[in-house]
Amino acid sequence: MKRHEALNPLSHHHHHTLTQALELQRAGTEKSQKGYTELLRDLIEFWEKDGNDHFRDEEEVLIPLYLEHADSIEMDLVKEILYQHAQIRSSIQHLREDRQTSYKEMNELGELLNNHVRLEERQLFPLIEQAVPEKYLYQANGRFHRDSHSGF
Repeated sequence: MKRHEALNPLSHHHHHTLTQALELQRAGTEKSQKGYTELLRDLIEFWEKDGNDHFRDEEEVLIPLYLEHADSIEMDLVKEILYQHAQIRSSIQHLREDRQTSYKEMNELGELLNNHVRLEERQLFPLIEQAVPEKYLYQANGRFHRDSHSGF
């Protein structure tokens, strides 16, 4: 999907999230080339370097910007996205703390991450692009963290 260039950093983060999600979805199957410990280590690194900051960018910058400028707010969508953020955080925390978790829980987290990114890209971002004046999108861009993969 073509994005407003000010949202490109978040879309780049989403690309890396989808890569992480795919690895988690494949965890414990013949399609995975990583063991449980390596997958968990990669997940923790992804979360600490990029994932948590990305959620904060959305929660502290992007969504408030949308709420400020939208004439008609899709509140159910905003609530669903924030709820999914809480689910993802909870799942990651559980995987970090409980070494008795299973590949199934990794698979479920991968599915949640995949669905979450697609929801934001297909529904939230188009609403934001439509509602928020361009100058404010560019200002928001300057506040987004730069990810560890592309520096974007």
